[in-house]
Amino acid sequence: MSRHYFKELRLQQFRGLLAVVQCGSFAKAAVQLQLTRASVWQQVRALEAEFECVLVEPAGKLLRITTEGARLAQMAGPLVESFDSIKSAFRATATTAALSIATTPGCLAYELRGAVESVRRLFPQAKLTFHDRNSPAALDLLENGDVDVAVAARFSEWPEKLGLEYLPFKEHPFCLVAPEGHPLLKMKAPALSDLVRYPVLLPGAATNCRPRLERLLREAGVWKNLQIALECSFPASLLEYVDAGLGIAITPAPPALLASGSTGSLPGRRTRLRDLSGLLGKEPLFYVTRKGWVETAIAAAFRQAVLR
Repeated sequence: MSRHYFKELRLQQFRGLLAVVQCGSFAKAAVQLQLTRASVWQQVRALEAEFECVLVEPAGKLLRITTEGARLAQMAGPLVESFDSIKSAFRATATTAALSIATTPGCLAYELRGAVESVRRLFPQAKLTFHDRNSPAALDLLENGDVDVAVAARFSEWPEKLGLEYLPFKEHPFCLVAPEGHPLLKMKAPALSDLVRYPVLLPGAATNCRPRLERLLREAGVWKNLQIALECSFPASLLEYVDAGLGIAITPAPPALLASGSTGSLPGRRTRLRDLSGLLGKEPLFYVTRKGWVETAIAAAFRQAVLR
């Protein structure tokens, strides 16, 4: 390989290849990059000459990305994203520190307070902007570049977004939420079949935990007999409706609410929680960033505080 390898390659050539892979044609890639079709074609051909392989080839009226082309695009993607983010990161460090975070109401209320306080001590003038969403929506915001980082849950039932990097830091056990004195709270070892006797409040279909919860309840043979009284996109909001007497709820909950290990109460409420992780497992939480993103000083401080 030539000693002038890095000098001869152009960042724009990698951008051209990535656009062709994404768009499926030179013409559409040219529109995306605001270049001529010939310019994009020349960029890809220059890479083919440098790497001595075919990256794209005709397939009727379309293009076929070769195995080598897909492999090179996968390797080049994070490098291009990292380079493109340097300018914005540099500007961010020269102005008032700011960080935008997408997360769930439950994480914001119970998991991130210490991290927020730590960052504010280090950056007294910092501006933290939280976008409260359920976990899948929070990850969508991050993937689209609308926020800097996300703190969210993800079960394997939801496809992994390949452009994101996930750092695990905590788990929330599935819990029964019921009014104080409820029969299910008094049972020594409640079974999932016991749930069918009461109106049940569940996380909505768009939440991270719903597919996993529904699958486990189906496998236990109780799903079709459940009396579903209410569904909600924010699992934390289910606590309000249990407190209002609408039924019992099944939802992941922060371990901090389980004061005595397997049961817990909510300040100012008549509701109680019981750990059901032995039956339903735990929901994993992640600190999530875009691959290739250049981390600012305030983002690094926030990450360290969250993962501590």
